[in-house]
Amino acid sequence: MLDELLTKSESYRRRVAFVVTALIGIVIFIIWLIITRYNVKKVFKDKEPQKTATEQFRESLPSINNKQTIPSELEKNMETKNN
Repeated sequence: MLDELLTKSESYRRRVAFVVTALIGIVIFIIWLIITRYNVKKVFKDKEPQKTATEQFRESLPSINNKQTIPSELEKNMETKNN
């Protein structure tokens, strides 16, 4: 096959070389995409969902119970008027 190609003109050999090189490059690119896609899926599949900064901040705040509220001046005045 190579002997037959060497008997052809130089322009034909260059076209064949270009096509073969392009095909090899496309095959390598497709293999790279498949491997990369697999690795990316694996990374995101193994990770637990991360909480956003807002959720982390809200969880760090102390919880406020309604029973522990500080009475305002208006509430104090209302209590004294009722008694």
